[in-house]
Amino acid sequence: MAKWDNMLKILWLLRSKSTMTAEQLSEDLEMSVRTVYRYIDALCASGVPIIAEPGHDGGYSLPGTFKQAPLFFDSAELKAVLQAALFAQGAGYPFEEELQRALQKIQLYHGETQQEDWERQTRGMDVIPHAGNHALKPMLQLMEKSVAESLTIHIQYAKNAEDEPQLRKLDPYGLAYRTNKWYVAAYCHLRQEVRTFRVDRIEKLELTGHRFQVPLDFSAKSYFEQSAFVQKSDSGHGGCYVRIEGNADSIRRLADHWYLRNCSPEHDGQTLTLRIDEETMMKYLPRLLLSYASAVRVLEPSNLKQEMSRLVRELTGFYE
Repeated sequence: MAKWDNMLKILWLLRSKSTMTAEQLSEDLEMSVRTVYRYIDALCASGVPIIAEPGHDGGYSLPGTFKQAPLFFDSAELKAVLQAALFAQGAGYPFEEELQRALQKIQLYHGETQQEDWERQTRGMDVIPHAGNHALKPMLQLMEKSVAESLTIHIQYAKNAEDEPQLRKLDPYGLAYRTNKWYVAAYCHLRQEVRTFRVDRIEKLELTGHRFQVPLDFSAKSYFEQSAFVQKSDSGHGGCYVRIEGNADSIRRLADHWYLRNCSPEHDGQTLTLRIDEETMMKYLPRLLLSYASAVRVLEPSNLKQEMSRLVRELTGFYE
């Protein structure tokens, strides 16, 4: 496979530059000039129309009409492609039919022996899909189109399952898949700032036909890594600090919890400090902390301590 890889590299280099000498190719590919000549001869014998210009300013080039170069994958690369496709399907990737067609083309292109090797190496690898994600396919396809083409949208959105959907006008900047959920980072015209919206809570989506400009310094990846569930979510304003004490194992597990990773967790082994918006803190954190029983205890803020106490009394009364 190394031979085919090097031959393809020669083709890609010749496509990217007007003319290259054998010496330049050998330097870029870190091989001898004699090996370059041998690969050039093999490419010509296979029907690639490489032009050889003699003289001081000569070299090798490809005609402007040459656009296609074959693809060759070794068994490890084929395995990586198939396994990546499995993960995409498990996430509810909205273009599954197109992905399957692409995989079929790759399989048809390779020989039967290589396909058998591919199947052998990927046997036993599977991804269990989240049942709800496939139902989002039409919504995700429209959302991806609005992100890719910078199209403003109107949505009916409910922040919580018990809330009535509200009309929102959004400029979607980017999509992300996280912990079995799809999210979109979008400029909300109602709030006049970038917010995070869960796609499964969108009941209706319409493209307006109007285009927007994504800020040049905006990175969807950075936004979701730094801001999700902290200050930029659509469920809260501002933020506050939470201090929790407990045994070392419980504090470590809390700090690594997927929901708290973006809350700037800091811990010294016995104490954990978080930064989180107040509404999210009061809605989700008490029930999470209850699962740790007496292994952890809230030190501050006082309203979180009071909510923990209220939930404990409520549970006590329920079971008594």
